[in-house]
Amino acid sequence: MSEFARPRGQQTQTRILERAVQIASVRGLESMSLATLAGAAQMSKSGLFAHFRSKEALQLAIVDEAERMFREAVVAPAQGTTGLARLRRLAGAYVEHMGGTLFDGGSFFAAALHEFDGRPGAVRDRLHTQVTGWEHELRAAFDEARAAKELVASADVERFVFSLTGIGLSLNLQAQTGERERAMSTAHAALQDLLASLAR
Repeated sequence: MSEFARPRGQQTQTRILERAVQIASVRGLESMSLATLAGAAQMSKSGLFAHFRSKEALQLAIVDEAERMFREAVVAPAQGTTGLARLRRLAGAYVEHMGGTLFDGGSFFAAALHEFDGRPGAVRDRLHTQVTGWEHELRAAFDEARAAKELVASADVERFVFSLTGIGLSLNLQAQTGERERAMSTAHAALQDLLASLAR
């Protein structure tokens, strides 16, 4: 269903969440409350309560919206590809995302996972579900490439996921300190080395 075909209430909620994701990426997910968002969105707290019944419900909705944005930017461009081609497309889009400007404060999930990792509960569980889903995309593409004999015999999926995540997190950190252009160049070079080590 297109944005224009959605009920007005759903369109309003989408706009609220898009704004909330950007605020949370800068200030932290824990900072997000109905009162904080009401001020930023120029809405009444009671108006927001019609969409989100609690702070936790708001935080979970923000995580879901951030995941939708991530998948649209990173996973969707790889649709229609398989095997090594899909793996390259996913990895390249991930690196672009980690050094890019999708979220105002850098990687939403890198920040939120650091913030909530030691705090058991529904928000942390939802964040880890996102990570698991992303890694599943990578592993599925890796398995397709292996089945198609596009990878060297020594290629290891766990090392690949670990190395790619390391590249992305390092890039995100350096990009946030004002070294975006140099960090992007270094990250893409590291990614090409990583992919070259896998391909036949």
